[in-house]
Amino acid sequence: MEKEITVFELFNIFKKRFVLIMNMTIIGLVLAAGYTFFVATPQYSATSQLLVNRSQETEVIQRSDIDTNVQLINTYSDIIRNPIILEPVIEEIGMEQSTGQLRNKISVTTSENSQVFSLQVTDDNPYEAAEIANTTSNVFRDNLNSIMNVDNVTIISEAVADTNPVSPNNTLNMVIGIFVGGMLGVAVAFTLEILDTTVKEDKFIVDELGWNNLGAISRMSTDELNSDSDNISRKTKTENRTSRSRV
Repeated sequence: MEKEITVFELFNIFKKRFVLIMNMTIIGLVLAAGYTFFVATPQYSATSQLLVNRSQETEVIQRSDIDTNVQLINTYSDIIRNPIILEPVIEEIGMEQSTGQLRNKISVTTSENSQVFSLQVTDDNPYEAAEIANTTSNVFRDNLNSIMNVDNVTIISEAVADTNPVSPNNTLNMVIGIFVGGMLGVAVAFTLEILDTTVKEDKFIVDELGWNNLGAISRMSTDELNSDSDNISRKTKTENRTSRSRV
């Protein structure tokens, strides 16, 4: 038969193990702070924006032309992160990285039904992130005609170095550290309570075991023990003096 825990018992467990839970919470906060400020490498982001706009034979822009431009962006996203573009970028900047490492730094984002897409670069150096974003945009625009036989991309916004890191998120990491530490503290508190098999009240002896309660031994404080020791010592001295006087 499973034992049910009442809200009052839960409160008593929290109260009894409050110091443990708080210590675990503080430890979680300290570990999160240590990782955030001393271990994690800040990452910076730079973004350039490009416009896909097919040359029009007439002054009237057709809906079909816009749809075609939007669909082309998906293809352009794959081309930008392809070695055919990344290798010239690495060579032009003089980077000591592989195309795979550079690809992991580049992401392309689009908005629904928009002819504009963004090329975002994340790096541990804000100025290098901006340089990679701008160089990649220029290389892609200059080589697109030879790759797809089209020339319909315009750079409308160059990347600018931003010295405010995008990661790690200090506040979020602190909150996660507090939450994880607190949850571990609660888990440890309940584990210790479950593993504690000592009898805490006479109700358990009577109701659960069916035994008769023959009495209880009171817990004595240090002051009471010292007081009793002093009384015994004084009593012993008195008895000694009495026995000597009788002799």
